[in-house]
Amino acid sequence: MSEATQVGAAEPPRPGERSRPPVPAQQQAPPQESARGLPEPGATTQPLPVVRAERRPAPDGGSSSAEPAVTAEVDEHAVPQLAEGISLCGRYEGAGYTEPRFLIARADGQMVLMSELLYLVTAQIDGRRDLREIARRVSAACGREISPPGIGYLIGDKLHGLGVAALHEPVAETPHADPLLTLALRGVLLPARVVRPLAAVLAWLFLPVLVVAVVCAMVVADVALLSSGALDPAFHSSVGDPLQVLALVLLLISSTLFHETGHAAACHYGGGRPGAIGVGIMLIFPAFYTNVTDAYRLNRASRLRTDLGGLYFNAIFILGATGLFWATAFPPLAVFIVLSHLQMLQQLLPLIRMDGYYILGDLVGVPNLFGHVRPMVRKWLGRARPGEDTGAELRPRVRLLVTCWVAVVVPVLLFAMVMLLFRVPRYLGTALTRGHDYWVSGLAGFAQGQVLGGVLAVFSLLVLLLPWIGGVAFVIRTGRKIGRWYRRKRPRYVPRHAAPATRNRLGLRIS
Repeated sequence: MSEATQVGAAEPPRPGERSRPPVPAQQQAPPQESARGLPEPGATTQPLPVVRAERRPAPDGGSSSAEPAVTAEVDEHAVPQLAEGISLCGRYEGAGYTEPRFLIARADGQMVLMSELLYLVTAQIDGRRDLREIARRVSAACGREISPPGIGYLIGDKLHGLGVAALHEPVAETPHADPLLTLALRGVLLPARVVRPLAAVLAWLFLPVLVVAVVCAMVVADVALLSSGALDPAFHSSVGDPLQVLALVLLLISSTLFHETGHAAACHYGGGRPGAIGVGIMLIFPAFYTNVTDAYRLNRASRLRTDLGGLYFNAIFILGATGLFWATAFPPLAVFIVLSHLQMLQQLLPLIRMDGYYILGDLVGVPNLFGHVRPMVRKWLGRARPGEDTGAELRPRVRLLVTCWVAVVVPVLLFAMVMLLFRVPRYLGTALTRGHDYWVSGLAGFAQGQVLGGVLAVFSLLVLLLPWIGGVAFVIRTGRKIGRWYRRKRPRYVPRHAAPATRNRLGLRIS
């Protein structure tokens, strides 16, 4: 399924990351993302493609008190302005929070999850009403008195920081979700204008009677294939044959693209507007994605259908491959069926932003599970920030589930990262050796007129390089985040004569 926060953000690619407490801003056409990585060619036992869904998260407005503290004088006749392209999306259905949450879509496609009070304030900003009129309307809507200075504080301190509205200065730079474990080096394969008509054509496949029929047929087909004894000969025949390996790679790529159209079709079936289908690198693996961030404004059942739509289309593709195998006995088809089942199981793992992550997020009603990792870890280490009540905004059962998820994910990802770094030298040596072999094999194949073998060798070499490109991108991204954190902790000293002047109302410099 596709990269978001869930709620996640949207294009440029549920991860978007289908990008949650930062919640992705959703709009009429915000997308979500799913992705599947490409398999390394050359052997059927190499790593499987990653299929993931991403909705990139956007800032979370959190909760605001009925009468926030006001630290400066506010002109009650000031007229606030909404940022360009803001769209009200309504209540976030199936939320796991103690208080309701509402969605705002920004022009950049990101969804913002915010409290009811902030949503009411946003709904009353039309470019003509001043703070006094907005305060009167919001007070009547929420049933408690909100003063004009309080409204001014919410707009200037909260909504402005979320890129939603401004009181005095226009919104110059909106905050963007930038999760670490998301797609890098992404590019668009099919733009939204192509994906949406395609999704509309395929949406009928989600009729309940067809879904039940496909699932039952796949179970019958799997049992028949396992009992036939054809799998072992198929694996032995496929390994080492360039034509069959290339056919297997093409089947996996085709299945992955069909998986992504499944997310888009499911989003359309539920009433959402899917975005583009593209490709990127998830950590070190190539991956396709579909932007379906718009699914955040749907109800929980429709979001789950979008999450599972890719797996359902995998099942349809497997049925077609099974029929072809019984008709042709082409060995790569049987190998592909086995690898496709393994891919489907891989996608259900909720450890990174793959389909399983978004399925879990939609089940518990928390769109950005990774947004809870840092505060919970700080709490466990005894370094919680002053006034930070981690998980207090979640319902008790949801808080327990999220806590258990964090307790599992953090050590697993840390262990995987340490093991990866520990084995990098060995992997690098193997990659150099195999890369040299592919290069020599490709040159020899073209020299001897074996074009197919040469093409397969070159393709294998390119796929071999992709994880290292992704690894470098991940290291650079991590370094930038560490650098930004260090600069926040240790800001550079600027001499007073070189700093911008701050002046009071009389024009006198005060700093």
